[in-house]
Amino acid sequence: MIRALATVSLAVCLSLTLGCRASERQRTMGMGAVDQGAGSLEAVRRQLLGTWELVTLELAPKPGATRVPVAATGVLTYDEYANLTIDAKTTDPAAPVAAREVNLLSFKGRAAIDPVKKELRLMNLTGNANPDEVLLPNQRRLFEVTAETLKLSTVDEKGEISAVTNWKRRR
Repeated sequence: MIRALATVSLAVCLSLTLGCRASERQRTMGMGAVDQGAGSLEAVRRQLLGTWELVTLELAPKPGATRVPVAATGVLTYDEYANLTIDAKTTDPAAPVAAREVNLLSFKGRAAIDPVKKELRLMNLTGNANPDEVLLPNQRRLFEVTAETLKLSTVDEKGEISAVTNWKRRR
């Protein structure tokens, strides 16, 4: 009985030891720390963290057209878990009808950030997130962020900038 138990124990130990040996294809890849240096993902997340007030909004009435300023107010909030909330509205008579009839933007989602491309994509949207809406929340956005300002440029499927929002950090 003891001999059988010892044999089983030895077999289990050998299988665990041999089964855990790394092969050439199982090496881990060194990707570096997420929070290393300016421009890293963590550095950008820290810069975005907080509440921002809409300062200016420019919309292109149609693809390729010159952007025109639109009177609008809004608040953007970004938290430590990459959740993003935007609530913006306008009463500007020059704004597209759809923007005046409902909130220009009112949605929550997650922000996927690419610090190398300086690009932000909104995901898992809820609220006024219809892809046919005025600012197309499902499109990618180029960002420029400093300690006090945030600029988001909405890029359409042709690579043209269709809207630009400028935000100021709320104190």
